[in-house]
Amino acid sequence: MKCIRKTAIIIKDNSGETMVEVLVAFTLLSIMLVLFAQGISFATTSEVNASKSRLGADQAMTQVHDSIASRTASSPYDRQVKGYFNDRIKQVTYTYTVDGQTYTYVYYEPIVISNG
Repeated sequence: MKCIRKTAIIIKDNSGETMVEVLVAFTLLSIMLVLFAQGISFATTSEVNASKSRLGADQAMTQVHDSIASRTASSPYDRQVKGYFNDRIKQVTYTYTVDGQTYTYVYYEPIVISNG
């Protein structure tokens, strides 16, 4: 019986949301949508920039591979580096600029000493 009275009171109560409550909810929703849109815009711009950078790095790496493949054994190198076990290593630095971005790669190659 007690439950029926509570239900009857709730049904008879015809109060609703006021205009102020609706405006506050709408304002909060609008602010959240603007923040979400700005986040999506930032993420999209970052993805485009990362894609451009990755493409430029890939092109520069292709140029490095081509340069290494075209080198001869007697090609000059930047400097000689002492490695472990007193082996000698050539250090060659390649720098390429792709779309205004500069990429520098360092290539190490062992110095082969012929015993003959």
